[in-house]
Amino acid sequence: MSVFPFIDADAVETPASEELPLLKEYAYDFEKNELLLDKDGRTYMVEKNEALKIWIYKALRTSRFRYVAHSSAYGEEWQDQLIGRSMDGDIVILELERFIIEALMVNPYIKRLDNFVFVTSTSGVSVSFDCTSIYGATTIQDEMKGVSN
Repeated sequence: MSVFPFIDADAVETPASEELPLLKEYAYDFEKNELLLDKDGRTYMVEKNEALKIWIYKALRTSRFRYVAHSSAYGEEWQDQLIGRSMDGDIVILELERFIIEALMVNPYIKRLDNFVFVTSTSGVSVSFDCTSIYGATTIQDEMKGVSN
């Protein structure tokens, strides 16, 4: 029965939840910052959590609102907000965690981010965290260069 007497509730179909397509990205060499090539010299694709790691790597290095090729939801804000600022170390870590979560949780494949571990060095802050996606759990390790506390 419908709340509107003129609409037959049985005639209205509710769409089933759509499944996300298989996540794919070109294989990427994080050390050299370039695409990986197969034995024939061609780029190739990776899937699932390996593709998600590449998406995360790129999202954490692309400034939000700077490039019109990306939506306003894609990218990070920590570089503009934390580099060159004088803040208490605990505040920097809390803000960095917040910026990472905001940058990554826009991805529908990511379900949860937790177990953040931050290590400061002279070049910046290294971070490690667990990422639970629709494909399972994986650990992400990254370095935010230029952030100091």
